Amino acid sequence: MEMMGKLQNVQAEFEKLKQRLDSQTFTETSNDGTISVTMTKLATIRDIQIASGLLADKEQLEDTLVVTLNKALDKVKKNAIEEAKKTARENMPQIPGLSI
Repeated sequence: MEMMGKLQNVQAEFEKLKQRLDSQTFTETSNDGTISVTMTKLATIRDIQIASGLLADKEQLEDTLVVTLNKALDKVKKNAIEEAKKTARENMPQIPGLSI
C-alpha cells in the first residue's frame, strides 16, 4: 500500500509540474529579429510578433516563422524532459535497474 501512496504523490507532483510549465512563458526571436514568438513552457503559443516589412514577402514570412517556431518548440521539449526527470528523481522510489 505504501507504493500506491508514493505513486499518487508522484502523479500529484507531475500535475504541479504541468501547471507550472503552462504558467511560465519565454520568447524566441528569429535570427534576423523580424519574428518573435512567445509561448508557455508547455508549448501553448501566447503571442506572435511580425515586423511589418516581412508581411510583403509571404515565402520569407513562412520560412522564418517555421524556423522560429521550431527553435521555440525544441526548447520546450528539452526543458520538459529535464523537468520531468528532475521531478521523477525527487519523488519516485528507487527502483533497481531504472536510471532517471
